[in-house]
Amino acid sequence: MNTVEEAKAFQKILLETGSYRTDPHRPVSALGRSDIWYYLRLLKFLWDGSRLVAQGKYSDPVWAAHSMTYLSIVEDCGGVFDISGFEHPVRLGRSCVYIGNHMSLLEAFVTPSMLLSLNRPAAVAKKSLLKYPLLGPITRAVDPIAVGRTNPREDLKSVLEQGKACLDNNRSVVLFPQATRSATFNPKAFNSLGVKLAKRAGAPIIPLALKTDFIQNGKLIKDLGFLDRTKTIHMKFGEPLRVEENEKDANLKIISFIQESLEEWSS
Repeated sequence: MNTVEEAKAFQKILLETGSYRTDPHRPVSALGRSDIWYYLRLLKFLWDGSRLVAQGKYSDPVWAAHSMTYLSIVEDCGGVFDISGFEHPVRLGRSCVYIGNHMSLLEAFVTPSMLLSLNRPAAVAKKSLLKYPLLGPITRAVDPIAVGRTNPREDLKSVLEQGKACLDNNRSVVLFPQATRSATFNPKAFNSLGVKLAKRAGAPIIPLALKTDFIQNGKLIKDLGFLDRTKTIHMKFGEPLRVEENEKDANLKIISFIQESLEEWSS
């Protein structure tokens, strides 16, 4: 597992430059070219995290180091990261609502290593994740905003109430408004829940465009897909947005930012 010092060094790069790129000359071992090796290391990553939680050692610095361990696993298996725009949340200097598209589990595991350099984020997560073996204890330990995804009215109330409480206590909220992970971006499936939260809490929004289809969604089991080492992993933070009276306009600006970024990366 990566050390706390290694995580701090990574965060320092982001804070000072607003970006991070995997060394193009970073070697990939023979084992790293195997998808099986990736999933074995992922299993160990989850095991190590749940063990630290059980020992009462999953502090925020350890959480950041654990998150960066996953980033290192992906790089060791041929993944190339291109992270940009982090200067925007740095300059903002306060809690905010991060709203992004959702392609794979990669973003859920990697983003804490970045966001913890600013404050303690709270992700909106499915309640079912809290009961998963290995992953469940880790998810519970970081105190997410849990939603059931069966009662939209209840979910809205939970996100608005708990999300506002987090923002008022200098905890940013991370929200992926799509109903499910998808390798293609469908604006119609991108709801305005994050915008509603930002408006209610009087908090700014940081749009987050993601292209993380390096990890493909599996056909039989969604969490078990092939790795596509030809695809760069893009993560781009946008300029802060303020929600005025019209929530729809703010949501459209986020959608446009994501669409334009995806088009740029596909060209």
